[in-house]
Amino acid sequence: MKTPLAWKNLTHNRVRTAIGVAGVGFAVILIFMQMGFQAAIERTATQIYDALDFDLMMRSPAYRHLTEPDSFPRTRLYDAQAFPQVEKARPFYLGLTEWQVPEIEGDLLEQASDKQKDRFGDWRGIITMGTNPSDPAFLKPEIREKVSLLTSAGAVIVDDKSKADYGPINGKRFSDHDKNKTDIGVTTSLGPSNRIEIVGLFSLGTGMASNGACITSPEGYVRACPWQTIDDVNFGLIKLREGEDAQAVQKQMQDHYGLPFDINELPSAESASFDIQILTREQVNIKERDRWVNETPLGEIFGMGVWVAMFVGVAIVYQVLSTDIANMMGEYATLKAMGYSNAYLTRVVLQQSVLLAIVGYIPSLFISWGLYWLVEWLSGMPMLTSAFDSELRVLMDWKIAVTVLFLAIAICVVSGMAALRKLYQADPADLF
Repeated sequence: MKTPLAWKNLTHNRVRTAIGVAGVGFAVILIFMQMGFQAAIERTATQIYDALDFDLMMRSPAYRHLTEPDSFPRTRLYDAQAFPQVEKARPFYLGLTEWQVPEIEGDLLEQASDKQKDRFGDWRGIITMGTNPSDPAFLKPEIREKVSLLTSAGAVIVDDKSKADYGPINGKRFSDHDKNKTDIGVTTSLGPSNRIEIVGLFSLGTGMASNGACITSPEGYVRACPWQTIDDVNFGLIKLREGEDAQAVQKQMQDHYGLPFDINELPSAESASFDIQILTREQVNIKERDRWVNETPLGEIFGMGVWVAMFVGVAIVYQVLSTDIANMMGEYATLKAMGYSNAYLTRVVLQQSVLLAIVGYIPSLFISWGLYWLVEWLSGMPMLTSAFDSELRVLMDWKIAVTVLFLAIAICVVSGMAALRKLYQADPADLF
């Protein structure tokens, strides 16, 4: 039985090994957090789209991002509904308007904190969505049920993941559980001179453009966003009949309307002659992720953070391994005198590096999972939840976990190779 020399080296000086494990763990946690933030941005970018019921989306060629979608004539949806492959073609309204923090009155005013009172009457930007209460455009049954409460243009339902800045009565989060501090029935203003009443709550997530969101009827939407008419819609959500191929129907519709495959690839002067574009769900998500990850500084910041974390890890592990080799120079020289080659000793050091990576990775995985949960709880970023399913994941994204494991091994192997210079200096003659 061969002696597990690499493991023996790690356990020989447990204090030094603990320092090495802590160094690797610190770097691994940094990488986990940077990659987790980047993945959260990708999920946040599409979480509203992921909650909508559509196979094809019709929107304006002037679309910039979710809260600047521009609009197109609603009559285009009537044309789409005429296609035999189409089951439904729903109009969907979405824009950014202003929400006034409601004022608390009566006995609750005495219980409000000074911070809450300072917010009274302030205005906040809020994502406002408009959909037909009798045929909601959402996939989640819970949201569809809440949308049915929008029986008048002055009724809204509010995302309970909206931040405390929007004025929940309890000062923390919109709620309908506590009868004494329920937000149901609270009145305020949504948009200029538009009084509304909160009739329900839903749970979705607000996205990158705003810290709050609400849903109203189409009539309520145009009251909150008076710059838009009900005949100009922001999105056309096309639901195909079961078994229909989305790409085939997309091509047929593009031919019917005389549209190029991708209007965004045309010069602006040519694209201005078209008033719609038609995209599959996959194309919508790819474009939106690309917009937030590659066209804004956010993706670059977190990508650079991964490289910084790796550099930190290499520096720490190199110091641990080089110190370990220096302290055991006599033992390595003895092994050389016994006939062991540099190749064998190199394998020992690299095995030691991989073991250090694995030992440092395991606790870091659980610590990072806890930090993901904490960040999501504090900020609302979807670190552990998807846009469509709000249930907490038992494990974080396996792709991130596997990627970070390989990066941890790479960090330690690079550090081990850099430390080999000291090993090659071990000379049996130094023993005498």
